[in-house]
Amino acid sequence: MLRVAQSALANIVSHADATAVKITLSFLDDQVAVDIVDDGIGFDPGAVPPPGPDGDGFGLAAMRARILDLRGTFTVESEPGTGTALAACLPLPTIEVNS
Repeated sequence: MLRVAQSALANIVSHADATAVKITLSFLDDQVAVDIVDDGIGFDPGAVPPPGPDGDGFGLAAMRARILDLRGTFTVESEPGTGTALAACLPLPTIEVNS
C-alpha cells in the first residue's frame, strides 16, 4: 500500500495540477484499503498511453500489477476536469487460533 500511495502521489505531482489530495487507509475485517482522491485536472483512464522509454507511463500499470499480483483489486475513476479517485484493496491473511 505504501508503494501504491507513493506512486499515486508522484503521478499527482507530475500530471494532475492538483491543489488538494486526500489519502484514506482503512482496515476492515478481511482487507486493507487505500483510497487516494485529488482535485486535479483528471484524465481519461482509457486513453493512458503505454509506458514510454523515458520512464513515463509506468505509474498506473505498476500500481495495478502490484495489487493484482497480491490478489487485490485496483480501480481508477477520473474524467478530464474532475480530478481522480484511486482505490486499492488487499485481502488480509486469515489466522487460525488453536485453543
